[in-house]
Amino acid sequence: MRKQVLAAVVVAVFALGLAVSLAWASGALSVNIPFSFIVKDKEMPAGRYEIRTEGNDERTLTIRSKEGGGQVLVQVIERLADTGAKEGTVVFDKMENGERYLSEVHIPRMDGFLLSIAGKGKETHVTVTSKE
Repeated sequence: MRKQVLAAVVVAVFALGLAVSLAWASGALSVNIPFSFIVKDKEMPAGRYEIRTEGNDERTLTIRSKEGGGQVLVQVIERLADTGAKEGTVVFDKMENGERYLSEVHIPRMDGFLLSIAGKGKETHVTVTSKE
């Protein structure tokens, strides 16, 4: 009987650990951005980035360079509808002067996140898709 209880506890702990790790991983996106960009008034170099939700309310995102380019915490302006996409996407507002501002992040199986609204002037959208 004691072995059965111990086995049940081990299985329960394993299942809980798996559920927590899956929930933690679902709030993250890894993406290779082939150009420099601006987020929260900070210029970030081209490279590989991890974008992760922070907090229980997911009102903050961390944008962290995997290549030593630093990290930025940014507040979410508004939640966007889940697109149902299987790949994550990152949307940039490209201004007439060539500057690109990180504006939206879409993580699979989650609502999207609006991070910024471009300044004055004509803009186009540039989208980078995560292949992971």
